[in-house]
Amino acid sequence: MPFPRLRTAALAVSAAAALAATACAPAGLQGAPSDPPSTSGSPTVTPTPPVSPSAPSTETPPPTPPATPDPSVTSPTPSDTPSVPATPPDQLIPGSNHIGAAAEYAYSAKTVQRWISGKKKPPKKKLVFLTFDDGPNHKTTPIILDALKEADARATFFVVGSVIDDAPELLQREIDGGNSIALHSWSHDYSKLYPGRVANPKRIEKEYLDTLAKVQEVLGKDFDTEGWRYPGGHMSWRNMAPADEKLAAHGVSWLDWNADTADSAPTSRRPTTVEAMVRNATMPIRAEQKVAVVLGHDTPDKTLTAKSVPAIIKAYKKAGYTFGIIR
Repeated sequence: MPFPRLRTAALAVSAAAALAATACAPAGLQGAPSDPPSTSGSPTVTPTPPVSPSAPSTETPPPTPPATPDPSVTSPTPSDTPSVPATPPDQLIPGSNHIGAAAEYAYSAKTVQRWISGKKKPPKKKLVFLTFDDGPNHKTTPIILDALKEADARATFFVVGSVIDDAPELLQREIDGGNSIALHSWSHDYSKLYPGRVANPKRIEKEYLDTLAKVQEVLGKDFDTEGWRYPGGHMSWRNMAPADEKLAAHGVSWLDWNADTADSAPTSRRPTTVEAMVRNATMPIRAEQKVAVVLGHDTPDKTLTAKSVPAIIKAYKKAGYTFGIIR
């Protein structure tokens, strides 16, 4: 889709500066298995027993063609039928963070991060990922879930392990609504995660594992997720590569954002009206970006954020975006 380049670039530069200043605080990865050794051998050809000679012949007999192996023995045809039946649309897909019906709009954190960082060409269709950090709680999380259901939209909830016991039943409600759950640490304590503003890889890995275990305690061992968001954002801290590697060893990738409601900005710059919050959250529309990852929070004090969700959804729908979730 062609757009004016100068206007897009200016907005993107302005957005990057705003995100670094107003994020929720000062504000991947692979291995390839080796191929198994081949177990199929060459077919054994049984020699033809000798025949008693008859009268000598003056003609040279034609050569005997080599035996052709039976393909049905050495090359079995693989079956196209899955060995495990498809997950019902209203049930959690084993090894995932969403129900079966949500699979068609679930994207990996690594891919989405590469899109918004410009390291990967964006998809043809416009996508928006609403994300809410720091929950769950009984005050704002239900309001957000109601708004999502009413508008037939979806979101990803980056949960904090230490608060899950405050509202454990909301995790199931998030999943049942076609949303996804990803992880956002256990403590959300910068001094423990990034002492001296430098990442502590062992602490970060431990908080990932503890938070995953807590979510599985509520939703069952079938739950798993690729998605992780660093408290304060990956952009805010130093020496992050070792922590990234620790997470990657568990199949986990981190995700930042490119749109911020600014609901955790310093009080003097925090929006005080729905209109102002919607304007912050919809910056990618004005910047003509194909992929938007919107940062919001569902802590108990973020009532304005919760009230703004319907208008944010409406704006993105009007602009032609499809709602996705992070798997």
